[in-house]
Amino acid sequence: MGETKAEDRKYRVSKSVLALLAILMLMVIAAAVYVVPRYGKVFSAFNEQRKLYSAAKTDLSKAEKENAELKKQVEDYEAVKSETDAARDEVYAMAAQLEKDIIDGKSDKKICYITIDDGPYNRGKDFIELFNKYDIKATFFLTTANGDKLPDQANLTARSMYPEYLKYGHTIGNHTYSHDYSKGGVYKNAKTFIDAVEKQQEFTKAATGGFTPKIVRFPGGTSMAADQLAPIQEALRKAGYGWIDWTIDSGDSFGGDDAKADKILKKVVKASKDPDQKIMVALFHEWSKESYKAMPQIIEKLSAEGYIFLPLFYDSAMVKK
Repeated sequence: MGETKAEDRKYRVSKSVLALLAILMLMVIAAAVYVVPRYGKVFSAFNEQRKLYSAAKTDLSKAEKENAELKKQVEDYEAVKSETDAARDEVYAMAAQLEKDIIDGKSDKKICYITIDDGPYNRGKDFIELFNKYDIKATFFLTTANGDKLPDQANLTARSMYPEYLKYGHTIGNHTYSHDYSKGGVYKNAKTFIDAVEKQQEFTKAATGGFTPKIVRFPGGTSMAADQLAPIQEALRKAGYGWIDWTIDSGDSFGGDDAKADKILKKVVKASKDPDQKIMVALFHEWSKESYKAMPQIIEKLSAEGYIFLPLFYDSAMVKK
């Protein structure tokens, strides 16, 4: 009897073990069917997110490095700009004093302000290189009338030239946005003229990163304004601009033989000997290959006459206000 009960207990234990094993098997099957695939998806998603996080962290680190480099570049640019502005102001102050000494008869030096109109044009870089060679400065009166591409230099935009003039210490002047002095053009009335000046001003500011010219040259000269001259001048005064014509026209825009290099040279050299031209404002045009050809001899011959070549500035005695 006792043996039978013991066997029954063994049987019941075995059944319990089998039941437990069955449950375990069911759990394993359920895990294989439901849990593992889901866990696998979660694990894959986790891995994907970890990769994205790692990439984002790398990108952030790269961006922070680039930002640091950019910040340094900006700081370096601001430092150079500050030094350049200070040097430019110093040059202008000395030029103003020299002008005064010449006018008062205290100096036998002479000044030639080379002014070049209608740029940016296809010879802008040539003029800059030439002036660099002789270590002299000039003034470029710029307009947007020529369009965005430089003639014969389709790889260069007009906009890209603007910083080049400043980089080498030249002055940029405002020659109006359209340079249109036909009937109904910039000389229609004072508002029309000022609008053309301001539009060019905004273009120059954007192209140079902030430079704003304070000197205006009337397209064709102040005489083209006719009966609108006085109101235009008053509008310019109120807006804080100065304006300037020239004391000698090189003749490079006259056409024909009068615009040839030898005639240009002869005319400018002759003017340099005039006692009233101790402070000379000479007019040339950036598109003139003849002016470019004549310029080396003009510089050399005027230098021999005692002239120094300076860029125009707002406080110059030659700039009307």
